[in-house]
Amino acid sequence: MKNLIVLSLVFLSISVQAQVMDSVSTTEKEFLPSAKDLGITVNVNGLVSNITTSPRQDLRGENTLLFRYVINDNMTFRMGLAPTIYSARFLNTDSVGKDLVEFDSTARQSAFSIRPGLEFHFKGSKRLDPYLAIDGEAGVVGQFSAGATTNISDTTGTSKYNRTVTEAGGFSFGAKASVGFNYFVAKRLSAGLEYGMGIHYLATGGDRQEVLQIDPTSGSATTTRQLSSTRVVNTQFFVDPRVQFTLSYFFSL
Repeated sequence: MKNLIVLSLVFLSISVQAQVMDSVSTTEKEFLPSAKDLGITVNVNGLVSNITTSPRQDLRGENTLLFRYVINDNMTFRMGLAPTIYSARFLNTDSVGKDLVEFDSTARQSAFSIRPGLEFHFKGSKRLDPYLAIDGEAGVVGQFSAGATTNISDTTGTSKYNRTVTEAGGFSFGAKASVGFNYFVAKRLSAGLEYGMGIHYLATGGDRQEVLQIDPTSGSATTTRQLSSTRVVNTQFFVDPRVQFTLSYFFSL
């Protein structure tokens, strides 16, 4: 009978200990994201009285959408996407003596980069999540095009000057290593710091064409075309100028 009581107490002790350990394990993961959770990360700028959020940036300094996908407790895949479309237009109307001068100019260029990476997470606490991140990046820069039209009107009619410029785009690639941590202030919501260094290669330019069309009020219209080539290559090894403050939220899929 005594042996049965002792054996029962042993089993009871083991059962209670297992429940306590399971409770501790659950508490430790209460705030951290779980496998297959998807997160979105932005940068945080400003002081306490003027805090703002802004997108992350790629190696060219363009705004990036940064997504994180939790693979397991030790590894997170992240992906940055940076679509950029630049378009500008300037209109101006003025008079020069008796002439009316109308000026209309436009400029356009697009770019896109993709930035896959992996985060290797280390043991922290139920709220603190330190990690090491490695990112690669590849991007394309679209063709640059600009045009300007000038109309000069007087009593005899309107003279038109149309100038267009096109330049070849290019490509970029690079890599970056960072260290950082997330501190979960609430379940799946974290504030963090990240700091790193990397290398970036950018090559743009090539064939350049400039066309000028003149249509005077009297006489024949003329067109002149000038061809040239301009190439810019830039290789940069860099360290982040400042620590990046981040804000992340993870969604359960």
